[in-house]
Amino acid sequence: MNFQRRRFVTFFGFVSIILLFPSVSSARFQEGFGLYAGFHSPSESSTDSIYGSVPMFGVKYKLAVSSHTGLAASIGLHRKNGDPYNDNTFVSADSSSNLTFAPVEMSYIINLISNLPETDRRVHSLYIGVGVNHIWTREEAPGSPLATGAAFGSQVLAGTTFSISKNFVLGLEFKHLRNRPLMKLDSGRNYRVQLDGTQAQMTFVWHFRKLVADSNAN
Repeated sequence: MNFQRRRFVTFFGFVSIILLFPSVSSARFQEGFGLYAGFHSPSESSTDSIYGSVPMFGVKYKLAVSSHTGLAASIGLHRKNGDPYNDNTFVSADSSSNLTFAPVEMSYIINLISNLPETDRRVHSLYIGVGVNHIWTREEAPGSPLATGAAFGSQVLAGTTFSISKNFVLGLEFKHLRNRPLMKLDSGRNYRVQLDGTQAQMTFVWHFRKLVADSNAN
């Protein structure tokens, strides 16, 4: 088992323990809507050599489930031109392929630390989560057949947010996801795209509603 896989298994195990014992957190969960931007770095060497890090943008919505847990749903768009000399998917060696993938994600979030803006603490929250994703993928190159595909995958994440006003926060989130859609060419040929990788995101969230604190916080 290589280092990256051991690190993934360790982090996933930690998330699983927290999910089994959510009462360890006494944090508050705030609902909100926001935007995110960042980069996706492929873990598969062949994908990384063709496309490298992929910029991404999207929208996110957070819904409270309890005083310290919630759901985070997001829709994004990633697009990047590839290096034609490293891409053997298409016949034309001198045309740059273009990869577009649109992920829809749902994650279960647990706040480990949370401070409301009125406490005057700059760190707003520290959280972890686990979730699923569904990614629609499209790869094309000039003069070559279009390839499309979609697949479900899994993900683990961790992040923190910082208060910048009473209702707005800035956040940093790191995520490891797995997704390997089966691509189908118009010509009838099939192949897989390895979208497994690590993401770093910056988020800007407007909290329009907050959940009442735990009874223990009274």
